[in-house]
Amino acid sequence: MPVLLIAGFAPACLDTLDENAVETDKHYSNFNDADNAILGIYGKLMGLVDRVIVLNELRADLMTITPNATVDQTAISNHTADAGNRYCDVAPFYEVILNCNDALANFNRMKVENKLSPADYSYRYADVATVRCWVYLQLAVHFGSVPYITDPLQTVFDVQDASKFPVLSLDEMITTLISCMEALPTTDLSIESPLRSVTDADGYDMQLLFLNKKAMLGDLYLWADRYTDAATQYYAVIDEAEKKLYSGSEKHAYKVGGWVWDASNEPEFQICYARYKSLDISSFRNKWKEMFARASSNSELKREMITLWSYNARFAPQYPLIELFANTGKGKYQLKPTDWAIDSLWEAQVQRDNNFVFDGRGRESSFDWVNGQPVVIKYLYDYYPQTTDDNRTIHLQYNDVQNELVQQGRWFVYRAGLLHLRYAEAANRAGYLDLARCLLNNGIREFYDWNMDDGSSKRSDKEGVQYSGYKPLADSLFSKPYPAPFYLDGRQNDLPYVYLRSPWRDNYGIRRRAWVQNVSLPNLPAAIDSVRWLEEALVKEAALECGFEGHRWGDLLRVARRKNRDVAGSGDAYLNNLMLKAKGVQMADPFLPWKK
Repeated sequence: MPVLLIAGFAPACLDTLDENAVETDKHYSNFNDADNAILGIYGKLMGLVDRVIVLNELRADLMTITPNATVDQTAISNHTADAGNRYCDVAPFYEVILNCNDALANFNRMKVENKLSPADYSYRYADVATVRCWVYLQLAVHFGSVPYITDPLQTVFDVQDASKFPVLSLDEMITTLISCMEALPTTDLSIESPLRSVTDADGYDMQLLFLNKKAMLGDLYLWADRYTDAATQYYAVIDEAEKKLYSGSEKHAYKVGGWVWDASNEPEFQICYARYKSLDISSFRNKWKEMFARASSNSELKREMITLWSYNARFAPQYPLIELFANTGKGKYQLKPTDWAIDSLWEAQVQRDNNFVFDGRGRESSFDWVNGQPVVIKYLYDYYPQTTDDNRTIHLQYNDVQNELVQQGRWFVYRAGLLHLRYAEAANRAGYLDLARCLLNNGIREFYDWNMDDGSSKRSDKEGVQYSGYKPLADSLFSKPYPAPFYLDGRQNDLPYVYLRSPWRDNYGIRRRAWVQNVSLPNLPAAIDSVRWLEEALVKEAALECGFEGHRWGDLLRVARRKNRDVAGSGDAYLNNLMLKAKGVQMADPFLPWKK
């Protein structure tokens, strides 16, 4: 049986590129031309949705084919794809890259000619360069070694002389992209970008269009095993959002928060039960899945979604995921969840308090059984009509598609749940295992509210309680806080004690927000064993929290490569075992072929 190897080489070839891949109109006269170019680039980028989802999810362990799948999809699922496979065609990716190169060159020229002010230039340049880095990372993750092209080109025929451009391995690409991101004129939130004021006819909030530059740099650092640098960027994503997107004392941006109160609407995206009714399954409330259903203008949605692309916007009307996943209406039902993902991941989770066995992030949220078939429904919330039950939980009406021709939807590119899991991944490897466990499980305030030796609880007005830090050696001593970027203050208190409302007080942790029991760290013989165990737990949690969202293959590959550096061959075994568990088929090289 072939082993699914981590290392591989894919020779560079661009024979599949279309001569019309690059826009040849270079008339960049003013900032409106620059803005139109950026919107066009994002439109092309959004056109990659089915390729990115298929490459990241169908290659991994959460998704598989149905009898309706195409030959190309079957080959991707079985890791037997050749260069003629539609999903191995890199032309659409390079179309985005070459248009980025063209725009960046023209932005430089416009700055020199005073057609763009320094402020107008910095955000426009940084946003487009971040798009290019994002696409290159996707290419390198899936194809191994690819040409790195930054020159402006008139046509893609200029690309086909491979000797003119370096071919970078995944490691080389990561290093190069880090240098690119670090050299940007700004990595600030694009709320200050002039494009934010562009009015979209469909009411789409343009802030959600932009890739987050700090998150992009954090991800690159994570791939490069620069863990403290990665955590610094992830923390900065939250800190910057709270300073620029929200005002006042409420610090909820991207905090994975929640609370339960019988009279409220539970505005946070959590899974819960009506207050004092957690033993009654009829009082089950699933507000978590509303993050995939609420309008982009919704204030709560913007506390979770960092980048969200809407396919009813005027510049990206095509949405192919209905065809891939739906088994009613215009759906072709080509791809579905694996039985392994359903049975061994979501349906195996045990809930808090009541010990009910299932994960609300799974059934009726990420997947569901529609007419007896397992269906990926995470992308179908805009396709099916919705009703709301007495517990304020929405349900999709699968057999009541009112207009099959209106095929709109969304791509959940980056959100708070993913950010926290990657922050935890970085913290774990940086030596802050307890913080990683806290973010994974039950949140800052609950995890760090240490009891005194006599069993009584410390009050949160005492130094060292309910913020991330080293536990005090004795009751009479204060704790020592973790250094930045690992210090998170979750203290809360009411009068007559010192009144406190600290920024991380409502952080629930990933699993507490989902109402599933904490993951308990086993007693392992060495510290590095605990780090590796928790790393696998975080990757598993990413499947539960972010399944089908286009991150799975990258997550598995990143961790498998790290394991191989720790112990030769252990990453290969880890990746191979997951694939075999999920699919039961023989596997080949993890990097896709793309040379004819």
